[in-house]
Amino acid sequence: MGLKGKLIAQIEMKCAGDLLHEHFKSNPHQTSTMSPDKVTNFTLHDGQLGKANSVISWKYILGGKERHAKQVFHIDDAEKSITYNFIEGHMNELYKSMTLTLTIKENWITWTIMYEKLNENISEPLDFMEFIIGLIKDIATHHVEK
Repeated sequence: MGLKGKLIAQIEMKCAGDLLHEHFKSNPHQTSTMSPDKVTNFTLHDGQLGKANSVISWKYILGGKERHAKQVFHIDDAEKSITYNFIEGHMNELYKSMTLTLTIKENWITWTIMYEKLNENISEPLDFMEFIIGLIKDIATHHVEK
């Protein structure tokens, strides 16, 4: 088996995809109030919300443990896409590189994880994919209930 991989999950949401794009672009600091069992903290380290190349970090619960991820994010408003490049944290302990891309087309949400494992003993990040699917469902539910 190779060390590089790609996981893709696509889900139809009940709320407008534009709301979710705007949430992750400009209001990610509100995520912990919408999904407190998954995200415990958000910090902006450099740049500003809604602007590309900003450096952010999250504390989140994965596998029953609080984890940390520091990322640089890139925004493509024309494609309704946000890409997070992992630069520090739990995923960097397992993977040589990892990017997470959120793409929105109407009410369809696509999460794409591209990764390179540090070695063949590392499993695919299926638990992380399950986590982000649950996270987007929590956020979508919040917007539908408004």
